[in-house]
Amino acid sequence: MLTSILIFLIGLVGAALVSFGAWLLAPPAGFIVAGVLCLSWSALAARTAARRGNVTAGEGA
Repeated sequence: MLTSILIFLIGLVGAALVSFGAWLLAPPAGFIVAGVLCLSWSALAARTAARRGNVTAGEGA
């Protein structure tokens, strides 16, 4: 349990640092990088949920 929380927090800090670094180069680049990271996270979470059979959105449609 602690390991999974730690992995999540390290990933979150890493994403924030990458976005901040891009923002230091150009402010719009920071927002673009943050958006791409959020979209990637969402896609990976949806794929994982689909593999586990935990998908509830769109059922019965």
